[in-house]
Amino acid sequence: MELLAGIGDELSANWPWVLAALALSAVVIAVLWVVLSRWVEAFLRWVDSALPGDFSALHRPLARGLLLIASAAVLSAAGLSIAGSLGMDTSGAVAGIRGWGLDAGKWLLARSARVLIIVAVAYALIRIVGRMTQPMVRRYLDSRAGEGVDQGEIDKRTRTLEGVIRKTATLLIVLVVLFIVLDQLGVNIAPLLAGAGVAGIAVGFGAQNLIRDFLAGMFIILEDQYRVGDVVDVAGVGGLVEDINLRRTILRDLKFVVHSIPNGEIRIASNMTKEKSRALVDIGVAYKEDLDHVIAVLNRVGQEIYDDPQFGPLMNEPLKVLRVEEFLDSAISIRVMGETKPIQQWTVMGEFRRRVKRTFDQEGIEIPFPHRTVYWGKDVETVVRHPSSGPKVRSNDGDAKSRSEGADDGDTHGV
Repeated sequence: MELLAGIGDELSANWPWVLAALALSAVVIAVLWVVLSRWVEAFLRWVDSALPGDFSALHRPLARGLLLIASAAVLSAAGLSIAGSLGMDTSGAVAGIRGWGLDAGKWLLARSARVLIIVAVAYALIRIVGRMTQPMVRRYLDSRAGEGVDQGEIDKRTRTLEGVIRKTATLLIVLVVLFIVLDQLGVNIAPLLAGAGVAGIAVGFGAQNLIRDFLAGMFIILEDQYRVGDVVDVAGVGGLVEDINLRRTILRDLKFVVHSIPNGEIRIASNMTKEKSRALVDIGVAYKEDLDHVIAVLNRVGQEIYDDPQFGPLMNEPLKVLRVEEFLDSAISIRVMGETKPIQQWTVMGEFRRRVKRTFDQEGIEIPFPHRTVYWGKDVETVVRHPSSGPKVRSNDGDAKSRSEGADDGDTHGV
């Protein structure tokens, strides 16, 4: 009771100081959570940009954890100050905190300089690797490239190798620096290295698929099976290669669906855009057409596209008729082909089909379409469907009647 009475007397005498300490603590904590939190998250984003991988999900929890520690320190200082003003003996707590702070300060002064130098050197190495990898890889590929190699192919190969080398080198630098820093902080890393060796053996037995993925990825990159920017078909999935590393390949298809494929699952890789591509189109014409005339028209259209200032640069040669491919049920198939720049074959084929349709209409060349004949009952009435005139009924006397009201009369075709 006497202690409480004494505290009450001190509080009544020093209440302005107590209120000021509480208000100052609240202001400092508010500043920490409103202003400093942004700086902490910005610093973590900067660190994340320098390290391999994406750690964005950890930015907010780490920032809040640091702010909680800082807030606890502010509240502890305010609590000790208020306790002292109320007449309590805080000398032991203050001495303990002071001694711990001095010890921590001496420890940091003895080791922080070396740790900061090591981290700064590691960061500089990561930046140097990021800056030098691309020009070095480009210079090497240019020296190995033969005459007539498309520049776009060298660019794709450069992006692929540059990404793999940069990420691998960054990861190795970070791991080495982590062990050096732990050693400088007084942590015995010998058990860690021994544990890492044992864990590596265990992982080697338990993660055989992962090792298979890494080995397959290494051979894919070294053998230049495909690069970033190629259109490939791997593991039953086709699409544009967006990224390659030692573990997996990222494809994006025409629906913009992203497929992540482990390299160990790839048995056959079909690259449709490596160094050069080929446009291959099968055109069907009616049996009544003069094939020599049709072939001349197709070759003329192919030459017109090759001479076009928009589409000509996409082609290595004009599209030409290769041969009469086969006799189909209702058409003669003629195969047309020509060499294009990588990944441009689909653009060229689309424009070729468009021009062929327009030219065939002008030349009166028929592109066959399906007809259907239906027999109704014992009178053998024939219903002939025609795209332009709708369903017609042909009875035994040869007269054609429309089965749908408002249908225009027109020619009927039977098969």
